[in-house]
Amino acid sequence: MEFQAVLLAGGSGTRLYPLTEGVPKSLLPVANRPLIAYQLLLLEKAGFKDVLVATSKNAKSELENYMSQAHKGSINVDIHVVDEELETADVLRAIKDKIKKDFLLISGDLITDANLHHLADVHRINDATLTVLLRAPKVENKTPGAPAAKPSKTEGGIVDYVALDEKRTRLLFLESAADVEEKLCLPRVTLCKHPNVFITNKMLDAHLYIFSRWILDLLDERPKITSVKTELVPYLLRHQFSRKPYPGQPVQPIDDVENAFDVSVAGGNGLVDSEGGAAATTTGIRCHALVYHGGYCSRADSLASYREMNFEVPRHQGHNVPWSPEPSFPDKAEDDKKALFKKVGSDCVVAEGFAIGDKSSVKKSVVGKHCSVGANVKIVNCIIHSHVKIQDNCTLTGCIISKEAYVDKDCALTNCQVGLKFVVEEETEAKNENLVEDD
Repeated sequence: MEFQAVLLAGGSGTRLYPLTEGVPKSLLPVANRPLIAYQLLLLEKAGFKDVLVATSKNAKSELENYMSQAHKGSINVDIHVVDEELETADVLRAIKDKIKKDFLLISGDLITDANLHHLADVHRINDATLTVLLRAPKVENKTPGAPAAKPSKTEGGIVDYVALDEKRTRLLFLESAADVEEKLCLPRVTLCKHPNVFITNKMLDAHLYIFSRWILDLLDERPKITSVKTELVPYLLRHQFSRKPYPGQPVQPIDDVENAFDVSVAGGNGLVDSEGGAAATTTGIRCHALVYHGGYCSRADSLASYREMNFEVPRHQGHNVPWSPEPSFPDKAEDDKKALFKKVGSDCVVAEGFAIGDKSSVKKSVVGKHCSVGANVKIVNCIIHSHVKIQDNCTLTGCIISKEAYVDKDCALTNCQVGLKFVVEEETEAKNENLVEDD
């Protein structure tokens, strides 16, 4: 394989609180599959045989258990522990010795069916230092039964300001809108090279990159760069038309005087030999992008996006999609399935070991393994993780219920998040709340 795959699965998932209390973000279920399964399926479909996974000490054992007991793919997963407090660029420094060549870096909260071969082609053809996958933002919330909503900074819909050349392939600027104050400034040298610039805030950084391996040497020389998204990528974009060489940058020999002159005229980074002639040149920093149109591409970077994923992913199927659909009631006989579908909508995804009482209904929801629902219960637009018990006469709307939670009888919950193993007491009424144990 031309590239090495690196997966960042060490994030604490603070934006997904309280769902990540006691559960590694990479193992949070989306449509009854852990998040990391989607990245592994994507890499395997692209032909990767191995992936280097960077994770925290607390998550390591649970990830290893998942790989050994539940993951069915053939890709070899090499797990390395890094400090949980490290930012993403710091993580790359920590595992630098494990990365031997140009590498594909993928975020542990991304689900996409983008063709990685197309991204690699853009990187290869342009001899790029960095190639970024860009996706269109979600303007409307298409969750069944949910109102339309525009993305907001509080819900993880933060857009990026993106500048591309007129061919829409050379990346000239990429920063989060939250980091741009009053003015968007492009370096003068960038505008001299590309006077016709396409600028938009309708694209988002998918946090899937291909980097040249020498970037790791650059990080060693620039210790103040700690984040890939907010510091490394902007640094490369600001310096991609600079004439000076950078640490680790590959050097190409110049065969003759004519070629040396061509490099000088073109603004190349000429290196002078002992006799005063141009002996070699660096290739310069080149940043490119693949704008992904159609298909599926989303990140679980907020509760809102996590909720949407659970409803969207099961509906997104096709020949090029890396994941296969998860059938409801996989452990039930056909007659039992027919009986259950009288109470459970066809738009639901329900895992094995499910039980439901009389006069109860489940609509537009995702239900994990070994969950039980009592009598006279109404569940709509909910995500229920595994081993949850819901007692009689409850109404749940738009809720996310964490693993092993218990909802006692006569409760009415709307748009609530229930934490791991939390007990919701009898006759509780709550709306827009996080129900968790007190510290």
